[in-house]
Amino acid sequence: QAKMAMTIAWGDSWTNMIQPFWALPALAIAGLKARDIMGFCLFNLILSGIIISAVFYFVY
Repeated sequence: QAKMAMTIAWGDSWTNMIQPFWALPALAIAGLKARDIMGFCLFNLILSGIIISAVFYFVY
C-alpha cells in the first residue's frame, strides 16, 4: 500500500508541471507570463516523466 501511495503522490506532483501555478509569484516578480515558461515546463515534464516511469518500472 505504501508503494501505491508514493506512486500516486509522484504522479500528482508530476502533473503540476503541466500548469505552472507554482511559478506565478516568481513570474509576477520577473514580469513574465505563464506562456513564457511553458516550453521549459513541457520539456521538464517529458524528461522527468521518462525518468520517473523508468524508476518505478525497474525498482518497484
